[in-house]
Amino acid sequence: MRRWLCLLLVGLSMTAMSAQGAESDTAMTDPQYASAYKQFRLLQEAVLTKRDGDAKRAGDACVTMLDTLIQRQPRSFEALALQSACYGYLANLGGMAAIRNGSRSGKSIEAALALAPKNPRVILVDGFGLYFRPKFVGGDKGKGCARIKEATKAFDSLNTSGAASASALDWGAAEAHYWSGRCARDAGDAAMARAEFEKALVLDPNLAVAKKALGR
Repeated sequence: MRRWLCLLLVGLSMTAMSAQGAESDTAMTDPQYASAYKQFRLLQEAVLTKRDGDAKRAGDACVTMLDTLIQRQPRSFEALALQSACYGYLANLGGMAAIRNGSRSGKSIEAALALAPKNPRVILVDGFGLYFRPKFVGGDKGKGCARIKEATKAFDSLNTSGAASASALDWGAAEAHYWSGRCARDAGDAAMARAEFEKALVLDPNLAVAKKALGR
C-alpha cells in the first residue's frame, strides 16, 4: 500500500494531482487521453445543443480512443471513468445501442471503482450512472445525487482556493457543483440550486450547462 501511495503522477500540475485523491494515474499525461477528453467535451456540447449525429460521432471516438489506451494501461481508472461517462452519454441518446452502451458504461465504472473508489472523478461518474440509469437496471436518482454530493465534497476538500483549475484535464469539480445544483433543483431548493450553479461557473466560466441553468 505504501509503495502504491508513493507513486506520483508525472507531468501534471499539483492541482491535477491532488484532484485524484490518494491514487495516481499516468494515463492523464497520455496524448490519447487528451484526445479522448476533447471528444468528451464535443459530445457534451452536441448533447446540449441537441445535435445527436455529432454527439454519436464524438462519443464513438471517445470510447474508441480510450479502448486503445486501456489496452496499454488496463489499470487506468481515469481512462475507465472517462470512458464510462462517454458511454453514458451515448446510452442517453437512445436508439438500438442504448442498452449496450449503458451496460458498457456500467462495466467501465465498476472497473474504475475497483481501482480507485475514493477518486472524485470516479465517484462523480458513478453518480451520473445511478442518476440516469433506468430503475429496472439499478438506477436511483436519490442514490445518484448522494454520490454526486460526495464527489462535490471530495473536490472541494482538494481545492481549498475555490479557483478554477490550471489544467484543462483536471475536470470534474465544476460538473460536480452543477449536478449538485440539479439535485437541489429536483428537491425543490431553488436557492441552493442557484448557489451551486454559480459555484460551477466560478470553477469553469465556460461550462455551458451552468450558464443555461442560470439563464445566461
